[in-house]
Amino acid sequence: LAQRAVLQPTKAIQSVKTPASKTLYTGFEQLPNPVTVSNGSEKDMETEIGTTVYDLQTNSAVCNRISMTPDGRIAATWTLGNDDVNMYPDRGTGYNTRVDFVWGDNPTGRLEDEDTRTGWGNHVFTATGGECIVSHSSASELITLRRDGPTDAWTQSVIPSNVPAATGSLWPRAAVGGADGQSVHVIAITTPAFLEGEPYQGVDGHILYHRSSDGGATWDQVDVAIDGLGSDFTIGSAADSYYIDARGETVAFAVFNQWDDLLLFKSEDNGGTWTKTIVNDFPLSFYSNNDGYTTDQLPPYDEVAAREDSLDIFTNDGSGVVLIDHDNLVHIFHGNMWVNDSDTTDTNDAGDPVSIIYPGTNGLSYWNEFFTNGSVTITGAEDTNGDGMLNIANGDAIASYSGSSLSSFPTAGVDAENNIYLVYSVLMEELIDEGNDLQHYRHLYTINSQDSGETWSEPFGLINENTVEDVDFISFTEAVFPVMVRDVDNKIRLIYQRDFRPGTSVGADDDDAEQNEIMYLEVDVAELGVVRTEELVDPTTFGLRLAPTITRSATQATFQLTERADVSFQLINTHGQWVQTIAAEQNLSPGEHFQAVDLSNLPRGVYYLTMKVGQEYSVVEVVKQ
Repeated sequence: LAQRAVLQPTKAIQSVKTPASKTLYTGFEQLPNPVTVSNGSEKDMETEIGTTVYDLQTNSAVCNRISMTPDGRIAATWTLGNDDVNMYPDRGTGYNTRVDFVWGDNPTGRLEDEDTRTGWGNHVFTATGGECIVSHSSASELITLRRDGPTDAWTQSVIPSNVPAATGSLWPRAAVGGADGQSVHVIAITTPAFLEGEPYQGVDGHILYHRSSDGGATWDQVDVAIDGLGSDFTIGSAADSYYIDARGETVAFAVFNQWDDLLLFKSEDNGGTWTKTIVNDFPLSFYSNNDGYTTDQLPPYDEVAAREDSLDIFTNDGSGVVLIDHDNLVHIFHGNMWVNDSDTTDTNDAGDPVSIIYPGTNGLSYWNEFFTNGSVTITGAEDTNGDGMLNIANGDAIASYSGSSLSSFPTAGVDAENNIYLVYSVLMEELIDEGNDLQHYRHLYTINSQDSGETWSEPFGLINENTVEDVDFISFTEAVFPVMVRDVDNKIRLIYQRDFRPGTSVGADDDDAEQNEIMYLEVDVAELGVVRTEELVDPTTFGLRLAPTITRSATQATFQLTERADVSFQLINTHGQWVQTIAAEQNLSPGEHFQAVDLSNLPRGVYYLTMKVGQEYSVVEVVKQ
C-alpha cells in the first residue's frame, strides 16, 4: 500500500495515492524471528512537564530537545502553541527545567518575545552551565535564546546571515562541543521553493553550517556551504531530514533525504574541515519527481522477491539520529522506507509532481564507521501476538507522521563505557476501537548494545504498567517524538509527546486540535540488563570510605594498603567524565591512610571518587550540596 505521495525534495506538500499494482498489505514487512518484549519491574519516573496543542514536533528527525548538566540539572524544550483557531500565532519554545531534582510548573507560553513566532527549539548546555536554545522564526531567521543560570533572564538574538532575505534559514539542528565545551554547532536549510524561498547556490533547501565559539554569544562561522552538499551533488534537502552531534573537537551530521544518498559529514577540528561518507548509496542521482527511471537503473533485490521487477527503491524515512561515542566513532540510526515514482504524470492539488512512499514499511536501521555495506536493520514493530505477521487493519489505520515508517523517530545515547542506548517509536499491532478513527497507536521501546553495535538487546517496552500512572490508559497512549539525554549515567532519560489519539492535527493526518502532554521519563539502565563497571567495583577492596558522604565543601577518604603501592585519586561526574585530579602518591607504605577531598570549587551534584591502586580501582559516591 502506498498512502502518502510526497513532493521532493521537501515533505510539506502531501497527497494520497494508491497504485493499482499494489495489494493492500504490500509494504507491511515483518522482521524475521520476532523477539519477546520485556517491561520494567520497578516503578519508573514519568512526569508531565508541559502541554501543547500544536503537535507537530518535527517533519522528520527529532531535534535535540533535552540536556543535562553534571550536577543533575535537566532542561527540555518543545514547540508550544495553543491558538489553533488563528494558525498558532503564539507558537514558540515551550521550556521546563529540573533544578535540585524538581521540575518547574508547566509553562503557559513561549519563551520568545510576543512578536517572534518560532518553532523547533534545540537546547544545549555549555560546559559552564550556560544555556543556548536555537529555533527558527516565521521570518526565516535563526533565533537564539541564552542565559547563564536557571534564574537568569533570557537574551534573545538572531544568528547573523549573509544569504538573501528571500532565502533565509529554517528547521535548525544544534549540538555543543569544542575543547572547552563552549562551541555551539548549528545546521539548517535555506527556505525551499514551496515556502516561496529561492534556491541558494543552485540548491533548493541548501544545508548551511554555523558555529559559535562562545556559547552562542557571537558566531565566527555563518552560512557555510560545506563541500559535498552543493549543486554538484544534490538538488536539495527536506525539512528536518538531518541531525548533528558533537563531542569535544569531533562534530558529525547526517542527511536523511529519501531520494538521495544518505550522507555523513564529520569534522575532527571543531567544524573547520569536513570529510564526507556515503552511508547508503541511492541508485539515482539528482532525481526530481516525475523524471522517471527504469528497473535497469536499480540494484537487484534478490532477498525481496516481491520488489525484483518493480520500481520500488529501498531508502530511509527521513527520520534519523547521529551519535558520537567516547572513542569519537559515529553511529547512525534511521527508519526504513520504500519509495516509488512509477507514474510520471501525477500531481497534487497544487499541480506539483509527486512521488510515492510506503508508510507500511517496517524496520529501523543502524550504521557505524566500521560498516562498509550500508546500514543493517536491527529492530522494528513487533509481532506482539505471536502469529508470525504484523496485523495492520488497512492503510488508513496508520496515522501519518510526515511519512514516517512503522518504526521511526530514533534517539540515541551512550554511557561512559560506550554502551549504546536507542529509543524509538513503533506502531502497535493491537487496533483499539475507541473514537480514534480506527488507527493503531504508537509506543516507545528501547534497545541497547554493550559491544559497540555488534549485537543488540531485546526490545524493552517503555509504555507499561510501571511508567503509566493509570494502567487503563496504556493501550490508548500515543507516544511519539522521543528525545534522549545524549550522555547516559545510571539512567536513560527522555521526553516524548503523549496524547490519546494517533496522528497529528498539524499535518497530513488532520485530526482535531487537542491538548498533548510533554512527558519526562527515566529508567535505570540495570532494568535494561546493563551492568556498569562502576557497579562491579567493590569500594571495600581497600577499605575505601568517605566521611562525610554529603558535604558543602570537603570530605576525607580513608583507605588501607596491605603492601607498598602507587595510589591516585580522581573525581568523575555521573557521565563518567573526569572532573579533577585529587592526588597522586607513589610508593605509599602498608597501613591506614587519609586523603583530603576538596569539592568547594565544584557545582552541586553527585560525584564519584575513584581510587586507583596499581591496576585495581575502588569507587565511592559523594554528594556536593
